[in-house]
Amino acid sequence: MPYLSVIVPVSNSQNTIEECLKAIKDSSYKDYELIVVDCLSTDSTVLIAGKYANRVIRLNEVCNRSQVRLNGINTAAGEIIVNVDSDVIIESNTLSKIVDYFHGYKDVDAVTGLLAKKHPNRDFFSQYKNIYMYYIFKKLPQRVNFLYGSIYAFKKYIFQDYNSNIKIADDTALGQYFVLKGRQIDFLKNLEVVHLKKYNIWSFIKNDFQIPFDWAKIFLKFKGWKQLGRFKTGYAHSPREQILSVISVSLIFLLTFFYHILNKPLLLILCLFLFWIFLNRLFFIFFLREKGLRFGFLAFFVTFIDNAVMATGIFFGSLAFFLSKIRLKQKCF
Repeated sequence: MPYLSVIVPVSNSQNTIEECLKAIKDSSYKDYELIVVDCLSTDSTVLIAGKYANRVIRLNEVCNRSQVRLNGINTAAGEIIVNVDSDVIIESNTLSKIVDYFHGYKDVDAVTGLLAKKHPNRDFFSQYKNIYMYYIFKKLPQRVNFLYGSIYAFKKYIFQDYNSNIKIADDTALGQYFVLKGRQIDFLKNLEVVHLKKYNIWSFIKNDFQIPFDWAKIFLKFKGWKQLGRFKTGYAHSPREQILSVISVSLIFLLTFFYHILNKPLLLILCLFLFWIFLNRLFFIFFLREKGLRFGFLAFFVTFIDNAVMATGIFFGSLAFFLSKIRLKQKCF
């Protein structure tokens, strides 16, 4: 019986899956099984996976990432479940770090890590997203209330009666489920992985709409207001200043939209904009230091628009949650 079961969910992942699986197979720690769970791939993903994995599970129906991961967990033999996304490269000692931490901290039920600062794709949106995630995660405390899909691990026995239809942010939902069950999740700042995902402007906007959309539903489903400010942070991996930043941009757009109706609140809009700059000042300074003036200048405008996209996702995610509740009640009558 292996101690670890490493699960890699895939779907048309031929561009990244070989690098991902090769890195896992090159691990210094060897007491693991590697399970690849495929959802309807039509490219060469399954063929590549077969060269590396102990098992390749093929699902023959439309599925979300939560269902894919669930299938892998249900067939896993290890005491510890490790999730690695198909576009992620782990270090040779990543699995050893996870095992050592569980051995050293018996009260910990799950661990999660972060993206490394380096990124192989040199385009602006890929670099921006990666540095943005790195910056936010590096400020997190040791105790957290979420899991991050690129790399996380948990004791298999704590995974009971869990079911989710969340499309993208299923890792956050699983973390919230564990916390509600009284489980302890630790964040390991030395557990870094390289993310291969490439963004363009449209995939960037889609991602930053869909995740807040899912987060809004998770927040309402798992009573996320009880998690706000817990462990001296905001919600999941979003710090308080990011949450306030999104709220500020929402108010700026609303006041601008109702500019004439609200008797031209120019001073209030200006104050909110300055407040938004203040909230993000350290973030922009970090960008300037890492990538230079031109990149930092572009990041300023992208962050403002991105906050608006996130706010839109939260609004429609909340709306979808309440509409589903109304439809459920109507079916009961």
